Amino acid sequence: MASSTPKNDPYLFPKTKSSVLPDPSSFFSKDLLSNPLPTNSFFQNFIPKNGDQAEYFHPYLIKSSASSLSISYPSLLHNSAFLYEVFEAKVIISGSNRSDSHTRKSHLISSFSDLGVTLDFPSSNLRFFLVRGNPFITCSVSGNSITISTNHAVRSFSGNSLSTKYTAKLTNNQTWLIYASSPIMLTKHGDSSIHCGGGFSGILRIVLFPGSKPEFESILDRFSCCYPVSGDGDFTKPFALEYKWETRGSGDLLMLAHPLHLKLLARDNTSTTVLDNFR
Repeated sequence: MASSTPKNDPYLFPKTKSSVLPDPSSFFSKDLLSNPLPTNSFFQNFIPKNGDQAEYFHPYLIKSSASSLSISYPSLLHNSAFLYEVFEAKVIISGSNRSDSHTRKSHLISSFSDLGVTLDFPSSNLRFFLVRGNPFITCSVSGNSITISTNHAVRSFSGNSLSTKYTAKLTNNQTWLIYASSPIMLTKHGDSSIHCGGGFSGILRIVLFPGSKPEFESILDRFSCCYPVSGDGDFTKPFALEYKWETRGSGDLLMLAHPLHLKLLARDNTSTTVLDNFR
């Protein structure tokens, strides 16, 4: 019996419905739906249920909600059976919601790569470039107000003379640095909130200050202008893995590496500089 299916048509897997994992396509932009969606990806917790499960982007745990992104520098619980990182929202970045009732309320994945994913928040004009191994959380803001809140009180808050860098010291002894691509007026509101009244368009970068040594802060200052938007692993060279980053901004890119990575870095790679004392 002759088949009724044309020979040149690609095979389409039958559709199925799952109560455990609903249709993931609603969390991806339309531009990405013409190709197969990734499975078992490093950002998959942004998709099941409401897409609000925490996901690990070294060195932070990150959790998305309807119009905000929560950042946790996780503490580690462990015993002989397992290791567990505890999510506690240390910093929450949110924007003012649009009054348009037709605007999408949840986040949208607009692009992804081997090592990075871009999260858009249409309701608040925020876009986050989340790349594994980058110590900065990078956010693109398009002309709206921004609120940075914490679950600890802000003990002190100060900025530089150019209004492009701010320092927030929390009562849990953590210090967070906030960098802006252009002047922004951030002010402390109440005990645990930092606010920008609106009208800012540009890049915000937020990073946990890793210690008390002044040279650490100067290193973060030096690399605050260059940020990655994606990263891929390249296996074209035999017996080698090369990481390639797409970057924006100016200057050099700062990335974190595991101790094993440092041992495997090619000694003849003149494009990479290891900062031995920066942790």
